[in-house]
Amino acid sequence: MTCRWKDLAAKRILRLGGSASRGLCARRGKPYAESIARASDRFQSILNNVDFRMSHNGERRVARIASESGVDCVFDIGAHVGDYSAMIAGIAPSCVIHAIEILPENFAVLERNLASNRNIRLNAFGLSDADGELEIAVGDSRDTATAFPLYTEHPGAYSSARSVTCTVRKAADYVRSLSIDRIDLVKIDVEGMDLAVIRGFEDELARVRIIQFEYGLFNILSRDLLADFYSYLTSRGFRVGKIFPRIVSFASYDHTMENFLPSNYLAVRSGEGALIARLEQYG
Repeated sequence: MTCRWKDLAAKRILRLGGSASRGLCARRGKPYAESIARASDRFQSILNNVDFRMSHNGERRVARIASESGVDCVFDIGAHVGDYSAMIAGIAPSCVIHAIEILPENFAVLERNLASNRNIRLNAFGLSDADGELEIAVGDSRDTATAFPLYTEHPGAYSSARSVTCTVRKAADYVRSLSIDRIDLVKIDVEGMDLAVIRGFEDELARVRIIQFEYGLFNILSRDLLADFYSYLTSRGFRVGKIFPRIVSFASYDHTMENFLPSNYLAVRSGEGALIARLEQYG
């Protein structure tokens, strides 16, 4: 099929889809229409790569491609129990990894999992934009831990079971204390505090080549929009794209991106043209 016929077919599908959607919208409230709406939401979630499996969602692909460009220093901020650090250590065995985990019970597991690797530096605190202590709300599962109050009206994954007082350090101070000249990759997964961590690097952000951060439900609580990430990072020389299983889609910001569907984004130095080209090449 030629490109022209593919374009015509795509336009035809869009017209049919639009007509069907308007018909269903007029019937909202009907059980069958609500069932289709739920299925559509699920479809959109999958299409937006709401998937936490690193081997499936593109994170491993990004790490592998980044390692091919040379990776000597990695920050794993919000290291949880060490899965990401272990993956990086497997891909780039000689690189130094700074695994940083704020929640003491997670850190205990992280330490057991990774203590034998001498290239991984384990840190039992969090990084942010200031030194101090934070009350971390822990959900029914320790997989959910955030500095923002969780919902308490209904039980579930995003309800707060308890709070724990934890220590944070300013990211820039941590970098300076170790005299780190270059950071090849910063991975951040801190449930809504991602932008605070990025801002905490201050001028030391100039030493960073690649940043992976998460945007999703917890940004409703932090009030940090995707627009804020784009504004901060692009003004400091990064290009921003969304991670998909087989491509990173680098694109300018558009308000329709503000969907709060949990996803991973990548910011790469604009001067890293070859790396960006490799990341946005399907494969």
